[in-house]
Amino acid sequence: MAHLTRRTLIAAGATVLAGRAACKQAAADAADTPHVEMQPFSAIVPTMPPKALPPVTFKTLDGAARTLADFASRPVVLNFWATWCVPCVAELPELDKLAATDPGLAVLVVSADRGGAAVVKPFLAAHAIAHATILLDTGSDAVHALDVAGFPTTLLIDAAGKLRGTLQGPAAWSEGAATIAAMMKG
Repeated sequence: MAHLTRRTLIAAGATVLAGRAACKQAAADAADTPHVEMQPFSAIVPTMPPKALPPVTFKTLDGAARTLADFASRPVVLNFWATWCVPCVAELPELDKLAATDPGLAVLVVSADRGGAAVVKPFLAAHAIAHATILLDTGSDAVHALDVAGFPTTLLIDAAGKLRGTLQGPAAWSEGAATIAAMMKG
């Protein structure tokens, strides 16, 4: 009987040790993919009165020049991000979903990565980003001209090209179509 008790204690101890190891592994896995808190749409700072933006030029992944004027007559969600920015990476699929669900909206995601297309193309392929319009700002000219203070930052621009609001930090954009539409109308 004492032998059976000893076996039971050894088995219980092994179970506890295995549970601890599993918890440590789960914590390590969570550290590799951190949870990112999405900003509420109430955090959008309205621009009052709406203001015209300075002219800025971006590059496409193929090296062609694009400006905000190229997207005139459509509301624009202009997002600044980088591949090394954890909140940006968490937010990017949300912007891609928004682009897929609202074709009347120009969803422009502007990478500030210094490495340009060589860095961004493989990143987009690995993350299955296919619907948003990808632009590059490798010299941070647009970042400076538009007073972008950090990443991610999103500017909401109406069809007349006027800034309607700004959100710093990531958001669940795929859930915000109604909020975006209301803000664009003023």
